[in-house]
Amino acid sequence: MIEYSSSRLCFKADVIEPLNNYDIFAVHTPCGVFQMTKAEFYNTFPNIVKTESYRKGRLYSMKSPTRKAMQFLTDAPPNLKIKTKVHEPIRDLIGNDIREKIREIGRLWRMSEHNPHIDNDVLQIWEHVIDEWIADNNMPLIIRKDTNKRGQSFIHPSGREIIVSDNTFAIWVYYCVMNGKTYTLSQLKEMLSSNEIPMVFMRTKDILEKGKYTKPLGVYSLPEWKLCHIEPVGFNSNKSIEELDIKDIQEHFRKYANPNNMFVLPKEIGDLGEIQIFIDEQMKK
Repeated sequence: MIEYSSSRLCFKADVIEPLNNYDIFAVHTPCGVFQMTKAEFYNTFPNIVKTESYRKGRLYSMKSPTRKAMQFLTDAPPNLKIKTKVHEPIRDLIGNDIREKIREIGRLWRMSEHNPHIDNDVLQIWEHVIDEWIADNNMPLIIRKDTNKRGQSFIHPSGREIIVSDNTFAIWVYYCVMNGKTYTLSQLKEMLSSNEIPMVFMRTKDILEKGKYTKPLGVYSLPEWKLCHIEPVGFNSNKSIEELDIKDIQEHFRKYANPNNMFVLPKEIGDLGEIQIFIDEQMKK
């Protein structure tokens, strides 16, 4: 755990940014000790991360702790009264009745005859080959980050090649799974070297000029479906690709590429795939 002291609750980019997502940092203030992981910081305070004060000044300071910040207060002086910016409790604008209906819809979709049946043997083969892929340092890792650079590849300081895609590669994997197609690691390695695995939704002039992996999704698209991930695949970091820890990239690839972490929805109701209550029901498949 990384600790530092401040006269206010402040977030120091030079301390936080080098951390891995689940590393903990603690800020000792006159109000008490605020403790959280880097991932919790990014998820709770996304607007702070985007401020010029944090990005360029490398420090963001609060005059007084906000309601969101108070959940991370672990040790406070006795009888200390802290004025927060918002005093009213968070309003529940949804209600339990609607939440239960969303949960019920999630269950209905999970068991629906229209939900594509995926062969468990096919899923297990893909999960195994993804594990092999990660373990083989000669295989590039594919990430969904900086998608304006999709199709391009970079050599990470660890020596591993990193390929930038959008959701194209994950869609290709699930297309294969839905159609019962599996590959060995050696086959995938050959397909990569021959530019046969889709990495971009469509070729643009910029992609053709700068990209190394330029095969478009084409016939492998899922025109009726929206592909969703169960566990989020975001990095929760504004670090460049080269600055990311290779272990974080490996874990990202595992979640991004493993079909056991995916499901599809008809595009008509695809937005349900962004609601955690609905997603939780798909985890039970």
